[in-house]
Amino acid sequence: MRLYLLIIAVLICGFRAAAQDKILVAGSGNPYVSLVDKHTGKVEWQHALEKGEECNTVALTKDGNVLYSYKKGAKVVKWNHEVVWDYRVSDGMELQSATLLRNGGMLLGICGNPAQFVELDKKGKETNKVTFDLGVTKPHSQFRQVFQLKNKNYLVPVMAKQAVMEIDRKGKLVAEHDISGGAFSSLELRDGNLLLPCGDKHYYIIVDRNTGKELKRVTSDDIKGASFWFVAQVLQLNNGNLLICNWDGHTRGAVVDVPQLIEIDGDGKVVWTLNNKQDIDKVSAAYYLEDFRLPASK
Repeated sequence: MRLYLLIIAVLICGFRAAAQDKILVAGSGNPYVSLVDKHTGKVEWQHALEKGEECNTVALTKDGNVLYSYKKGAKVVKWNHEVVWDYRVSDGMELQSATLLRNGGMLLGICGNPAQFVELDKKGKETNKVTFDLGVTKPHSQFRQVFQLKNKNYLVPVMAKQAVMEIDRKGKLVAEHDISGGAFSSLELRDGNLLLPCGDKHYYIIVDRNTGKELKRVTSDDIKGASFWFVAQVLQLNNGNLLICNWDGHTRGAVVDVPQLIEIDGDGKVVWTLNNKQDIDKVSAAYYLEDFRLPASK
């Protein structure tokens, strides 16, 4: 009997742990940044964006606050919606990317002529800034998500050029690779190669980090069980699975049966999806929170 009760207790604890996984989600055309419970698919928290704001990156800072870009700037807000800081850009520029640095600070990617990459510390103070001419005149066609690599360089997928550029912290071009498809984002895999989600091409590719050669292409036909629309941000979870943001903003007609998030395992099998358009709307950006509890309101 004791063994039986112990097994039940372990199962209950495991269930509770799984139920605590949350996902911050946002997307172009989505009026909110939302916190979603992965187990139930329900929204636990929402932060309303202002009219005209376009959010394509979202994250949780080391201080436990929410970081997001909104096209004309980037904000950090508390869970009670209090604004910690607000970084705005000039007219004619777009701040499309606000992501985390490996030291706990933040990296802002600003589309413009030239583009700017700004590092901030935890309090929002500027610590490094470089400018770079991407060779694309229209800011809106330059990039959406920029991340810092393990070597501290910036990886910039330039949509209009169908290229990915690696730029160091002094503004020097380290590498440039032509790719198939205008990549929305990037993911540095554990083996050092790059996963590039290619938006309206409806696939993602994996390229060799050193040569830019395409090693693999994954479409809806390869994963079986869900359809790709605009393949936006892709995250790699601690268990090795991939979480794919499946944005439907360029899709005509009803997309009721198309999930907003798709999780696949190492064999390409769909193991989980999110399809809650009634409460969540379009998803192009996500941030995964393991064993997370929403802080109590103060």
